[in-house]
Amino acid sequence: MQEPAVKKSLFWCDACNVPLIGRRCGCGTEGRTIPLLEPFDLRPALHADRDLIGRLLNDRFGDIPLPNIILLNKTGGRDRSDLILMNGERFGWLIFDPVTRQFSLEISPEALPYILQYAANGVVNLDEHLDQSKKIRIGGKKFPLKTAESNGTVIVKYRSRFGTGVIRDGHIRVKELALVTPITPKNPDWKEAIQKNQYHLKLLERDALRIIKKHREDRPTANVSFSGGKDSAAVLHLARKAGVEQAFFIDTGIELPETVEYVESCGVDIIRKGGDFFSAVEKAGPPGKDHRWCCKLLKLHPLRIYLSEVGSSVTFQGNRWYESWNRADLDETSQNPANPLQLNVSPIRSWRAFEVFLYLWWQKIPINPLYEMGLERIGCYLCPAMLESEYELLRSTHTDLTDRWDAFLKQWTGKTGYPDEYHQWGLWRWKALPPKMRELCREYEIPVNNDFTLRHNAVKKRKVQSETPAVHIMREEAFPVETIRRDYPILGDAIYLDSAALSLSPEPVLDAAIEFEHRYRANVGRGIHRFTQIASQRYWHAHEKVARFIGGGNGTTVFTKNTTESINMVAHGLSWQPGDRVITTILEHHSNLLPWRALATQGVTLSVIGIRPDFTLDLAALEEEIKKGARLVAVTHASNAIGVITPIAEIAELCKRYNTLLLVDAAQSVPHMPVNVTDLGCDFCCFSGHKMLGPTGTGILWMKEPIIRPMILGGGMIEEVHADSYMPAAGYQQYEAGTPNITGGIGLGVAVEYLEKIGMETIRRYEEALTTRLIKGLSRIEGVSIYAPSDPASRIGVISFTIEGLHPHEIAERLDENFDILVRSGYHCCQPLMEYLGLSEGTVRASLALYTTEMEIDLLIAAVQEIVRSS
Repeated sequence: MQEPAVKKSLFWCDACNVPLIGRRCGCGTEGRTIPLLEPFDLRPALHADRDLIGRLLNDRFGDIPLPNIILLNKTGGRDRSDLILMNGERFGWLIFDPVTRQFSLEISPEALPYILQYAANGVVNLDEHLDQSKKIRIGGKKFPLKTAESNGTVIVKYRSRFGTGVIRDGHIRVKELALVTPITPKNPDWKEAIQKNQYHLKLLERDALRIIKKHREDRPTANVSFSGGKDSAAVLHLARKAGVEQAFFIDTGIELPETVEYVESCGVDIIRKGGDFFSAVEKAGPPGKDHRWCCKLLKLHPLRIYLSEVGSSVTFQGNRWYESWNRADLDETSQNPANPLQLNVSPIRSWRAFEVFLYLWWQKIPINPLYEMGLERIGCYLCPAMLESEYELLRSTHTDLTDRWDAFLKQWTGKTGYPDEYHQWGLWRWKALPPKMRELCREYEIPVNNDFTLRHNAVKKRKVQSETPAVHIMREEAFPVETIRRDYPILGDAIYLDSAALSLSPEPVLDAAIEFEHRYRANVGRGIHRFTQIASQRYWHAHEKVARFIGGGNGTTVFTKNTTESINMVAHGLSWQPGDRVITTILEHHSNLLPWRALATQGVTLSVIGIRPDFTLDLAALEEEIKKGARLVAVTHASNAIGVITPIAEIAELCKRYNTLLLVDAAQSVPHMPVNVTDLGCDFCCFSGHKMLGPTGTGILWMKEPIIRPMILGGGMIEEVHADSYMPAAGYQQYEAGTPNITGGIGLGVAVEYLEKIGMETIRRYEEALTTRLIKGLSRIEGVSIYAPSDPASRIGVISFTIEGLHPHEIAERLDENFDILVRSGYHCCQPLMEYLGLSEGTVRASLALYTTEMEIDLLIAAVQEIVRSS
């Protein structure tokens, strides 16, 4: 049977009074179509649901008999909001209010023929409240009541007509009125419904079995991913019918005990290798629907371990289109993006919960008892995807579990300075609140930030700051990291901690590049038409922006490909004499070492200065070398491997005293701290655009005086050319021969503006707090060695570390594959430094940026703990 992608309606047999999977009933009658509401997922009302609906009806109207067959159509709302279907009609709405923590039932006019004859209470006679001398239109109107009536849904009587209404604060809003004829319908049970749907159930089973048999040999091993829920129960039964016996369940450690017992009864292998959730949550904070870090820690990690043991496998799973819009386009097969060893197959992806339950009952397959207790979703008892209505139920049935989580949420609320509603209403379930919850906050005057996160309470914020001064900036709203992250869609599910190699570019930078390509793409300085005029002006203006950004307006700012090219331009552009000396340090990137070594062919010697035990530069040794005479000192401003900051101003004083030129490699400092080349006192400053949010292929060479020869000659760098001579252009143009990276240059100018708008001093403080947090967290883990200065003022957000017994590449691979954390490993283009520190295999390097969050730091710490624990 070919099912449509999404079934938006239900068929109902009025002759048998049963819901149908297909259009025709087993009795031969064609079913009536009932439109459903998004996401169109139907499920039967089970024992607890029926009791709840019955209690609410009884409290409001008296003893109202319920039919055996009741369906619930889940819809959108602040929490649980179910459309109730009885006897093939929209009976009403079952709603949970996360504020009052109460359920309410609102009946619809279609329910009246079935309940009016039984209603002993909850009937409002408008004849007693309205002026009978006037003709009044009732439907859709709101009227004051003469007598006090309790709030809620009511049956409305007016003259000979009936309808429904809702009372709020002494007023009643009435829906339409109509003549009502009582109906006493047939009352079949679910057993009869299964019989009438048996033909269509067989078709569903046949198609699912066909899919399983088609793919069970796609990989050497076939198995079932079992969650303990209804969907995986159906798939497990189908797979076993098709000859697939192996199944596994990942115990996260925060499953409900009934689920674990049910899994054991099904003969499914239980993987008990999950991480410690409560250890991680203390650092990372509560997971959210939009930030499910817990799944990576508790499920993906043990799954990878399991698959590494069983090998490449095809895994049958119970994912369905109707569960979420993320699965609405789920294909029959999909390669697991988190693990190349697993091919996922979804044989019941077109089934609704309605079909799943009918199939389980038809096949007499036991289901998890939690469904009958009132849970609609089976999973971890504190999963952010759980409804507050379900969690409120667990507070009465599983007090020992909810008490622990409630205590943590209350403690976290106080620690972070969130309002009490954060834990009382379940607002913790989102990192950034969705529209429905933002509206709730507006209604109750709970402040929400521009990035849709809850605002910290000012009094509590001051308390947190005084208790933890190291993370002072993290509690201030002055640094809007969540707002900033919205400019970086690439962040997605991965935690990017490799910004020292390549920073991410924000949307404004990408937009500028696209604008150039789409609207005025032309060469610069070589024409008079309007495109080239616009391009030339903006490319020139980008130079001005960069010069202003580093306080270098009085020098010459040249655009290059990267820091490497900038340094090489100086090495090739100065006129060297045999006997000249260059001094550099052991901290240097290969780019600030190899160009100077290459000068040995011209008789230039090179001296390399070491560092002290605290990783800081040995200034005394540097001064001794400068005293001997040197043409140039080339030194990094901040190490790309261990993050130490060198005292450039002091080095500049030494160079000035001994008449030595100073070149600063500022690739790692300019993106992360205020840099003013005039204050530094250097002669050359080299850095890269791709490390400061700019495009790749962009770099900068700033010169106090343009004293070097151009390394490349050609078009664009000359003023005029004759048969036997040429005159170079003035300014930066003489160093930018050929067509430059115009797109990159313009984008670099926008990146500078982006950083300026936030403020480099603000960025510096923010990253300093993050770095301190990371170092403290890693230092508490036994077996982890950290290579970074102890003084926060002497380091940037670059932290190298090792784990005893593990190769840095293996650590980086585990962080990526098991935790989606991206770091660098190896020598970091600083092999002499690694050898100097006795690190023959290099280190793992985590490097931060302005878009890094405190939560990401805590997750890295938790991940390293997990790696150490499992090694």
